[in-house]
Amino acid sequence: MTTPRHILIVDGDPGTRGALAREVARLGYGVTQARSAADATSAALFLMAGIDLMLIDTDLPDGDGRELVARLRKRGVAVPMIVLSSADAEDDVVWGLDAGADDYIVRPVRPRELAARIRGQFRAAASPGDGDIRIGPVTYRPETRTVYRPGLARPTRLTEKEAALLLRLCGAGGRPVSRQTLLREVWGYSPAVSSHTVETHIYRLRRKIEPEAGRSMLLLNENGGYRLRLGPVAEIEVAGWSIPAALGSAAATVMDARV
Repeated sequence: MTTPRHILIVDGDPGTRGALAREVARLGYGVTQARSAADATSAALFLMAGIDLMLIDTDLPDGDGRELVARLRKRGVAVPMIVLSSADAEDDVVWGLDAGADDYIVRPVRPRELAARIRGQFRAAASPGDGDIRIGPVTYRPETRTVYRPGLARPTRLTEKEAALLLRLCGAGGRPVSRQTLLREVWGYSPAVSSHTVETHIYRLRRKIEPEAGRSMLLLNENGGYRLRLGPVAEIEVAGWSIPAALGSAAATVMDARV
């Protein structure tokens, strides 16, 4: 039997939270409720293996829901997030989406619209987009800055700089990129930025894209810089999946859904 999708509802008002929980349950989804940003953060960080989507109201007793979205995104929480709000001004909507929300619904919530928005987020999360990038067995989705690795049930979200770093290395076509070039093109070559900053971000990026901790199989040091491995590599069994013996020169290519 298939386990139902599970939705975390974050709302400070017990009445509206309960009504929303009943509607979500009626749609066939599992439900967890949080009454504050603090409760939601605990659930998101410690129960994330069981959460597939979050519905977050903007009016929380300990802050704005959009600020919660931004904090969770910075902590690497990558599941779809839909903001619910009575504020319908363009600036309010833009704030929510720029904070990292995947969708924004203006209250009062209409049940059929809510159901359609939730289904839309699950479809988007399940299917690759036109702009997805393949790096060996790893898929990177630039639109949401998320990394999908075989064997992991949840994607990993990159920070803005990690994403810019990865895209710059992808654009090199397997050739090494020097630290100086990365400093200039990713950080603007600010005098306040040192090569240690590059090394720190490379370390964090490796933790998010490499198949095994402590082993650099996709992101390599070379000639005073870094490159992504696009050519043949030896087959390595890692956590139930393997890197093929020959990834080929197109191992990091943009997937075209029309093919």
